[in-house]
Amino acid sequence: MPSPSFNWQRPQWPAFSFARSALKDELAAFARAFREAKKALREPQDPLFVARALASEAVTTRAIEGVEVDEAVVMSSICRALGVPGAAPTAARDAASEGAARLVLAVREDRDAPLSAALLRKWHGAMMEGGARGVRAGAFRDVPVRVVSVDRFGQSETRFEAPPPERVAGEIGLFVRRWRHRPATPEGIALKAALMHPHFESIHPFEDGNGRIGRALVAKVLAEGLRHPVALPVSTFVSRHRRAYYDEINVASHTLDWTSWAGFFVPVLTDLLESFVAAMRFVAAKRDYLARFESSFAERARKVVLRMFEDGEAGAKAGLSAAKWMRMAKVSKPTATRDLAELVQSGAIVPDGTGPQTRYLLNHPAFEPDREPIEPINDGINDGINAAILRLVRNHPGRGVPFFLASVKASRATVERAVRALVRAGRIEHRGSRKTGGYFATEPTSSATPPREREPR
Repeated sequence: MPSPSFNWQRPQWPAFSFARSALKDELAAFARAFREAKKALREPQDPLFVARALASEAVTTRAIEGVEVDEAVVMSSICRALGVPGAAPTAARDAASEGAARLVLAVREDRDAPLSAALLRKWHGAMMEGGARGVRAGAFRDVPVRVVSVDRFGQSETRFEAPPPERVAGEIGLFVRRWRHRPATPEGIALKAALMHPHFESIHPFEDGNGRIGRALVAKVLAEGLRHPVALPVSTFVSRHRRAYYDEINVASHTLDWTSWAGFFVPVLTDLLESFVAAMRFVAAKRDYLARFESSFAERARKVVLRMFEDGEAGAKAGLSAAKWMRMAKVSKPTATRDLAELVQSGAIVPDGTGPQTRYLLNHPAFEPDREPIEPINDGINDGINAAILRLVRNHPGRGVPFFLASVKASRATVERAVRALVRAGRIEHRGSRKTGGYFATEPTSSATPPREREPR
């Protein structure tokens, strides 16, 4: 008799195992981030920030599966449901977009609801209402699921196979009983969020939407543990590690030792919490800064400063120059100089440096630029990550971090650090919106600029 290929075919299923001792460092890092998140949540949340976070999660969770939804429709639906002003009303009707919004709202609403089969069906029904034809909204599947890949020689391989449909209800019953408990420690919360995910994905109880429901369960576990209806962008962080995510979840579907999976996924959750804390601190600092200085702004200054905040912490720390003010406010140099002088006098900005290279920083401790040492940036230096990014910006203006990542051999953190360094040094700047904008060189390209690099295909 051939050996079982998938975890649910093994006689021990669903009794998975993991080596907790091998996850000591990962769990300790998560616990630190979790405690910081609980502290951050003591402060009131900005309703528009919450709505934007929910909208981003709704859009990204569909994008992971290669499906685009209309962000304007999603944002409008969420703002309307939460009673939050800030999104332009839209007459567009898009079932997929509205379903994505309904799912994140349902997860937020059901943070404290006990895990049950009925809850899973409710979420699926909300997500699928008016959606894909032929998919029964809110019902467990009654068809088999098998994912088969075919190579270039025509050889097929079964990449994944779910339990037969007649087993689904029983499997979900076992799943609910296994994961209904509420851990009392951050480490327990991390393990529950990480380990219940491959369990759910291995059952694959619905005909469509299992990935979205699975990620929604992770968000519920974290919000439940934090005891707050917080909007955590689980899908956003999964998407940053999309290839590794699919590789690891595939391995987990063939084994009942989920140590490797947890070693991958717990750090993803830690990264999520750390970024959430940073975003919360940024929102609080922005609120504090505007409370102190917004009343003194002329309308033009107000628009420029709010535009800086649209780019998040990096935009607030980037500072201003006369040339940048001219571009953003669309004014002459004398007007830009006068505007900046008025802001300095009001205390809203402070000069950094002297002479033509003077930059102006927002007057708040949270927006002080990072001062860590950075490698020199010189036109004659062709090695080093900073110089590589600078060449890419010159040769491909308007591109962003994803393009840089595809073009240089470095981690996301290294690339983002290089971009911040170049912005602080005044060599590049971000133009346009956070989603569709990109980076441009601030100085003219000289004849000594290296040849245009080949774009990755």
